[in-house]
Amino acid sequence: MKLLLSCYECSPIRGSECGIGWHWAYEARRMGHEVWCLVAPTYEGEIRGACKADPIAASIHWIFPQSPFWRLADGYRPKAERRHNLLWQFAALKEARQLAKTVRFDIVHQVTWGGLRVPSFLWKLPVPFIVGPVGGGETSPSGLRDAFSMRNRMTERVRDLSNATLMLNPPIHRMLNAAKIIVARTTESRDILPKRLRRKTVVELGIGVTEQRIGQPRRRTVAAPRILFAGRLLYWKGIHLALGAFDRLSRQMPDAQFTIVGSGPETAELLRKIEDDPYLAERVTVKGWMEQEDIFGLYHTYDLFLFPSLHDSGGMVVLEALASGLPVVCLDLGGPNELVDKTCGVAVKTAGLNSPRVVEALASAAANILIDEERWEALSKGAIGRARQFTWSRRVSNFYTSIEPGIAQARSGPFPAASVAPILSDTISANERACAKT
Repeated sequence: MKLLLSCYECSPIRGSECGIGWHWAYEARRMGHEVWCLVAPTYEGEIRGACKADPIAASIHWIFPQSPFWRLADGYRPKAERRHNLLWQFAALKEARQLAKTVRFDIVHQVTWGGLRVPSFLWKLPVPFIVGPVGGGETSPSGLRDAFSMRNRMTERVRDLSNATLMLNPPIHRMLNAAKIIVARTTESRDILPKRLRRKTVVELGIGVTEQRIGQPRRRTVAAPRILFAGRLLYWKGIHLALGAFDRLSRQMPDAQFTIVGSGPETAELLRKIEDDPYLAERVTVKGWMEQEDIFGLYHTYDLFLFPSLHDSGGMVVLEALASGLPVVCLDLGGPNELVDKTCGVAVKTAGLNSPRVVEALASAAANILIDEERWEALSKGAIGRARQFTWSRRVSNFYTSIEPGIAQARSGPFPAASVAPILSDTISANERACAKT
């Protein structure tokens, strides 16, 4: 197939959205599809550098549209990136229309940014349009907002209102209506859509790991438990729950150590809590922001990954931990809930619980894993097996293979979304949604 991908963020050396954009384009090309990829100018140097050493990357048609109203230098990311993204979408549409005059595309696919509130105008091309994987429909349970500051509670209420009024946003309304298939990262993001749109929506996390990143099952070699958290220090990432759970756990396991990797708005408050408590100060280390390669090295030296995020639509760090054979304890919310099943960790139930009770449940789940060496090693083996289900080659291949039968029909009539959506659900997401949570 001839694919036109829109990947505002796309880089071979960065994680998160940039990594998603890169791997979707790369794996599609590796499958044999001819790929044109629209990317923000920020990443041109990084992509050109990768193309020099990789013939697959070099065979992708890379295009870097520049907004005439807001030009970007190579390597520069604007602070007001949402506003720039909106202007860039107009430039991307202009480039796409020019390409469509000479290239008969089979699919136009908006890949990144992967947010329900991020518009694309590529649906205006006379080509079947796919949007996603998109997230953003996740929200924190009301019972777990008791530990938020007033400001953060208000932020969550605004998010709730935004989700409830999503279809009142004209560019989003038109994009979602025009899409032949909507790919939602989580069931929560799918469920905020109107019923008529859910019929053409499938659930696919949209994240993956390379085969080279997947390690081997591990054995416990250190007696003192070592627990790791990695992620941006934002209020909804649940670092306050993780710290509370470790405090409770360490009373049972006094030699336990907790390492926090990340930075963000909650850093100052986190450091204050640790410094004000001599007991925690002896057992908790805050490393700050680290390069992705350095974090990969850390996973292999810890015994448990603790990630109680309240509405994470992806959970890339969780997948990275699993690929390193590290059992995970998370909440039954968002992307981590789609990744973690009973073979590789525990997704703690949150329904009807407040923060203190969730902290207790997190601590109990972590302790039950750490004190049982046989179970820990079984979960480490299960983590590797789970990660293998989320290799980039498998996820992207399954996706495009599943939709390919509908392309010919779409050329002569309506795209058979009603028949394709169940196929996608069966081949990509059924296992994830069926996994029992503990």
